[in-house]
Amino acid sequence: MPGQSPGPAQPPPVVPRTASRTAPPGSPPEPRAMPKVLGVRDGVVLSLSNISPTFSIGIGLGVIGAAVGVGIPAAFLVALLPILGIALAYARLNRREPNCGTAYVWVGRAVGPLPGCLIGWGAVVTQVLFLSYAVPLAGQYTLLSLDSLGVHRLAGLNPGDPPVAATLAVGLLVLAGLTAMAIVGVEVAARFQLILLVAEFAVLLAVCGWAVVAGDAAAFDPDWFSPAVFSSPSVMATGVLLAVFMYWGWEAAFSVTEENTDARTSARAGLWSLAAVAALFLFASTAFQRALTPEELAANGERGLPYLGELAAGGFGRGVTTVVLLCSIVACVQSVLIGTARQTLAMSRDGVLGPGWAALHPRRRTPHLSTLRIAACAAVLAVLSAGLGSLQDIVVGAVTSVGILISQYYAFAALACALTFAPEARDSVRALLVTVVGPLLSGLALLGLGCYMVYTLWTSTDEFAFAADNGRFLTLVPLVILATGVPAAYWAKYRRRAAYFVRDRPAPHTLSTAGPRPPAAPTSGGSTP
Repeated sequence: MPGQSPGPAQPPPVVPRTASRTAPPGSPPEPRAMPKVLGVRDGVVLSLSNISPTFSIGIGLGVIGAAVGVGIPAAFLVALLPILGIALAYARLNRREPNCGTAYVWVGRAVGPLPGCLIGWGAVVTQVLFLSYAVPLAGQYTLLSLDSLGVHRLAGLNPGDPPVAATLAVGLLVLAGLTAMAIVGVEVAARFQLILLVAEFAVLLAVCGWAVVAGDAAAFDPDWFSPAVFSSPSVMATGVLLAVFMYWGWEAAFSVTEENTDARTSARAGLWSLAAVAALFLFASTAFQRALTPEELAANGERGLPYLGELAAGGFGRGVTTVVLLCSIVACVQSVLIGTARQTLAMSRDGVLGPGWAALHPRRRTPHLSTLRIAACAAVLAVLSAGLGSLQDIVVGAVTSVGILISQYYAFAALACALTFAPEARDSVRALLVTVVGPLLSGLALLGLGCYMVYTLWTSTDEFAFAADNGRFLTLVPLVILATGVPAAYWAKYRRRAAYFVRDRPAPHTLSTAGPRPPAAPTSGGSTP
């Protein structure tokens, strides 16, 4: 990996059978392993699809603008610093132990099995809830795209104002198609997502380029990129908090590490995707501030990109930007589905989940049962939440307050990096800064932002209400998700006797990748998670 520091001899990396060195071109896939077919470009595509920058820009800039005024570019720049620290931690940990379970595996080995298990549990539950939220959204934007393209009647329905049942049905069809493609092969999905990304970025760059050149709401000001633009520390904290979580998803490149043709692919793809999305966020936020006043940006909110498209090219511009928002949602749903299936596969190999979650398709060598089960769970939740307002509040609340879980997730990954490499970094200042100090500071910064989010949500209201716009409800949803992971972890430890909970469990390279790891031998007292 670039930037490897000199120092004492490093121990050999822990390499699972699914993450061996570069395979010879044309060689058959390893027995009982996922095929190694992905390169850096594929990893960048999967990460960018997961981040979903077009959709984040389309609906997120208005939210940040309402909080910080003209400080949107500065918020993205400041937020990038701790994210880069976590990305470097991921790169180091992945080089030591390339595993599709990522932080769940690294935290479990370096910090402890219980925190690691809760990391994995929280990630899976949150992603399934997100998918159930995105299914009707995909249906809605599919129908809105048809309406923007001139299809104003479809099977007796108005696509511009569809009923909930219609958006849900269309969303479920989209999910079914994306699931089938993910099972056929991750490389097929990556090629499909590349097409969507090219379309998205072409339109986004064209619209934002017009705004930079022709926008007259405000003259370009270098102070937009300076932290001094924020009116107060609390305003800065709010803007950075919102910007940090718009970067979320870059780690998708690491979830397919066992399907890469080279051990360094995930690190390169993750860092390249961060660089690309940071440049895109800065360019788009500058463009929006050139063309829209802070009041216009806040007023249009989630309609920001179509509104800007309409200013640039009338109805045609609104229609095209609506279509690329659909492309962004579709790519994001599939990328999340792929990453979550690999997460559950890793948990199954450790015995934390049942053996079916680790099963690979006999011909495609993809985790087909995990993919199908996750899609089915998301579909059921989407259907139930459409009819049950209380469940819909939980789903929307989990998506809205996901930043609390993300901050905890990243902070533990940073701690795992520091604990893993601290013994080797004592004799090298550079190694100490890169693998210990940098990740720890980044993790603490993100954890602090997460705590600030808890504080602002909890104090935003005086009483609790079971509603997606109640701050105390939004605070409790992610905490409940983590709490439900505790009995699941103890079930895996004491009933499944998962080897994951044994401190001196075998290194991954000694274990099969197509089934769960052997259960731990029963003891009189059991090991402490």
